[in-house]
Amino acid sequence: MISHFLQRNGIPTTTISLIREHTEYTRQPRALWVPFPLGRPFGVAEDPDFQRDVLRSALRLLETATEPTIEDYSHDAPDGGGDGVWSCSIRLPEPEVSDLEAALRAEVDLLTPWYEEARRRRGRTTVGISGAKPEEIDKVVSFIVAIAEGSGFKEIPASAEGPNWNHPFPMLVRFVVEDLRAFYQEAVTSQEGTKPPSQHDMHSWIFDQTALGQAIIQIGHQIAADEEPRLKMIRGLIVPEGFWTGDVSWGAVPPGMQRLDFIKSSRAYLAGEEAETR
Repeated sequence: MISHFLQRNGIPTTTISLIREHTEYTRQPRALWVPFPLGRPFGVAEDPDFQRDVLRSALRLLETATEPTIEDYSHDAPDGGGDGVWSCSIRLPEPEVSDLEAALRAEVDLLTPWYEEARRRRGRTTVGISGAKPEEIDKVVSFIVAIAEGSGFKEIPASAEGPNWNHPFPMLVRFVVEDLRAFYQEAVTSQEGTKPPSQHDMHSWIFDQTALGQAIIQIGHQIAADEEPRLKMIRGLIVPEGFWTGDVSWGAVPPGMQRLDFIKSSRAYLAGEEAETR
């Protein structure tokens, strides 16, 4: 968020919040929550005295709040004399979004300003190995959520159509995961002069503290539930050693099959050259 960026650079910020839950999640440095309809952060129109009071209340937090604070504005907006706030009389269904998708998209939204700053300063990015452009990160999220929630490993999820994916399926799953990991890693190491984390520290952060880690592990469980044993090679590529519980992340060679033959068969399968287990 821009407010966090400004704060880190010594510029205090304060905001006016219309949606308390969103403000709590993003942990704004200072916020004044107002009980007004969306689109009316200062109350009704044509009431400058009331609007000035809202503004002064928000600015006052710059003097009083020394840690993340949400203060409630104590007054309701005066009656607008009949102008009201329009609302649609047709009740539209709310889009169904899973908890995993909501959490993952919230993380990406929070990290985007930091990622863009890192990309601007470095003049490059490692995001894009899957074929999706950095501007198509929304489709990368859709892809990962769909796979994690059981869309299967035979074709690109319908929700992720659009980017010029440049790897065969199912190996594409690996590169899509790597793109979102790169997005996260570049965002959190964007601060100039900060010491880069070790590989283990980065793995621990992703798999212990983020929705991305949860999604990757969930993909690992989808792979485990699939009848195709060669998919486990993808799990071994996206889940680092030590972060998968249970059997070996890479999986075991099927009974009666030589390891070298299994590896050759797996490479052909993952590259989309064959679909049946030998």
